[in-house]
This record gives sequence, structure tokens and C-alpha cells, in this order.
Amino acid sequence: MNLIELQQQLQSYKMQILSLEKLKKQQASLEHQMKHVAVNIEKYEQHLKDARKKLNKLEGFSFVNVFRTWTGKQQELVEERLDVMATKELKLIEAQLMQEDLNDDLVDTIYKINAMNESYLIDQIKKLENKIQLYYMANHQEKAAILDEIIEQQFLVQQLLTEIHEAITAGKEAQRKLVEAAQALQTAKNYSTWDTFLGGGLIATTLKHQELDKSNAYLHRAQIALQRFQNELLDIQEMKHETLQIDTDGFVKFADFFFDDLFSAWSIHSKISTSTNQISRVLDDVSNTLLALKHKLEIVEQQKEQLSAKKAKLLSDE
Repeated sequence: MNLIELQQQLQSYKMQILSLEKLKKQQASLEHQMKHVAVNIEKYEQHLKDARKKLNKLEGFSFVNVFRTWTGKQQELVEERLDVMATKELKLIEAQLMQEDLNDDLVDTIYKINAMNESYLIDQIKKLENKIQLYYMANHQEKAAILDEIIEQQFLVQQLLTEIHEAITAGKEAQRKLVEAAQALQTAKNYSTWDTFLGGGLIATTLKHQELDKSNAYLHRAQIALQRFQNELLDIQEMKHETLQIDTDGFVKFADFFFDDLFSAWSIHSKISTSTNQISRVLDDVSNTLLALKHKLEIVEQQKEQLSAKKAKLLSDE
């Protein structure tokens, strides 16, 4: 095995170690997120329980309730309570769906970790590093330090390229899911316009709520895709490479904010409009971030070519 082959094999093992470290970080992050979601589920269940108690009080007999009925306030209060319950129920359902998805991701991540033999990889890396060092001493002693530096830079560049490609893939998926969610919301909004402003009747109301149920599923998928995109961006950010600086602010809290104010029973049209506008803004953020990633990808690919040429020239000079 010549020097180039030794270096390529070494880089391959190092990349596998990096992949393993990334999987371990993902496992820790998923476990943390699952604890957070479990707390939210417990909180939302309690909120829903409290809201049901308040609604039962409103619907039960009392002189105050009779008075409110005479004054026209009772139905308004019931509608408001129903709206509160619908919102809390939506948050609970979303948290439960998130828990299921996080658990699936965690199981998959642990499976991938267990499939990798870390001790074997570390042992092979040490053996290859020793072989390369002996090769330098025997053949290129005067160039060893320069070659080491070039090889280390090549490794960092390759790591960057891998992370950027993964982030771009995740960003495109988030973009696709957001577009699907926007289209589903637009359909629900059209039914809402018919129902609210044009007197669509029972059919329009039924269709509207069917479309809202579909929209909720699409929005959940968009939330998951955005979270995965965010995780990939953070992986890049943690590398702290001088050639790559990407601002990821605005994505971490997006999903929580988005689902805080989604649907309600008594102001549905305005809520759909608000949600549609939010999706549009986040789509712009995702698109801009993807453009920045693609620009950095071009820069890093140029660096890779320059380093390859530099190493080839150094090894060819005798």
C-alpha cells in the first residue's frame, strides 16, 4: 500500500469516527428533546383537564349562567372556552406525535451506533498513522511536516463538505414539507372563506375541518423537517471553521411558536391566515440559508481542489 492509499484509508476511518461521534450527539440531543416533550405532554394534559372543568361549570346550572344566557353572554363564553380547549388539545396531539417521531429517530440512531465498531476503528487509525509516519521518515522526511499539515487540512475540508451536503439535503426536505403545509392551509383557507363569509353551510364547514386535520399532519411533518435541518446547521456551526459562518437564529424556536397559535373554533379564518404568513416567512429563511450553504459549498470545494494540487506538487518534487 503506497502513501496515497494509506492516507485515503486513514481519512475513511477518521470520517467513520466522526460519523459515530455525530450519532452519539444526536442520541444525547434526542434523549433531551424526549424529556422536554414528556414534560409538555404532562403539562398540556393538565391544561386540558382544567379547561374541561371550567367548561363543565359553564354548562352546569347556576343563577349566574341563567343570567348570562338572558344577556347573550353564555354562548360567547362557551365558545371562548371551546376555543381554549381546542388549542390545548392541538398542542397535546402535536406533542404526542413529536414524542413518537423522536422515539423512532432515537431507536434508529442507537441501532446505527451499535452497528459501528469504535474500538476497531480507533485501532486501525493508530496503525495507519504509524505506517504513514514510518513512510515519511524513510522517503519524505524533509516534507513530513508540510504533508501532515496538508493532510489535516484535507480532512477538515472533507468533513465540512460532508456536513454541508447533509445540511443542504435536510434544508431541501424542510422546504418541500413547508410548501406542502402551505398548500394544505390554503385549501383550508378557501373553505373557510366559503364557510365564514359566503355562508357555505354544513358541507363547507365539514370540508373545512377535514382540510384542517390534513393541514395539521402536514404542519407536523414540516416541524420535524425543520428541526432536522436545524440540527444539521448546528453540526456545521459547532465545527467553528473560519470559512463557514451561518446564522441559524430563528429556527430553534420556530416550531413551538408556530403551534402556539394555530387553529381555533371561533376565529378560524384569521388563524389560518396568520399560519400561512408564518410559513411564508420561514420558507424565505430556509431559502436564504440554502443559498448561503451552496455558496459556502463552492468555496470549500475550491479549497479541496487547491489542497489536492498542492499535495500532488509536493510529492512530485524530488
